[in-house]
Amino acid sequence: MKQTKKIGLTGVMGAGKSSVIALLKQQHIAVLDCDEINQRLLRKGNRGYMAIVDTFTEQLLDNDGNLDKQKLSDLIFSNPKKKQRAEKLLHPLIQQEIKTYCETCSDPLVFIEVPLLFEVRWEAFFDEVWVVACDQELLLERLAEYRKVERTEAFRRMKFQLSQEEKCAKADVILYNNDSMKMLNQQLLKELQRIMEG
Repeated sequence: MKQTKKIGLTGVMGAGKSSVIALLKQQHIAVLDCDEINQRLLRKGNRGYMAIVDTFTEQLLDNDGNLDKQKLSDLIFSNPKKKQRAEKLLHPLIQQEIKTYCETCSDPLVFIEVPLLFEVRWEAFFDEVWVVACDQELLLERLAEYRKVERTEAFRRMKFQLSQEEKCAKADVILYNNDSMKMLNQQLLKELQRIMEG
């Protein structure tokens, strides 16, 4: 059986990863979202939930015993050591889910969206890493318009990530999302054709 080719998809917040994912799904290409896996792991009774509660006490739970995502977010973003501890608990679980999926996947190609792919040093897991990028001004405009993120808040969040320039320097492929969806799709189709023929 031919092995599934694994492509890591990343980029800074607001660059347009979700646009690329929408285009990939139009081509019926399998896409895994690390954020979705993380959310599933943190549901009541799941492995991530149990690990977080055991480590950080039950004060993070709401009245129904579910994990209060806001409390967890406030806790880890205000304390770098606690952030590291939470990541040490959750990242191996996320990786295991991805690995299991890829081992049982019959698709020739799968894209895995990992927002902090370089930061957590997962490059070696993938056959190629693709970065979605766009001009800084456009990035800030999109964050303000679609995500209602103020400029100062956007810069604060970006401090937790490598810069766009650093991500692009490490990428195998860069998809520039400065123009229309049509232009983005043209770049995507060209790269998909290269992979399928390779």
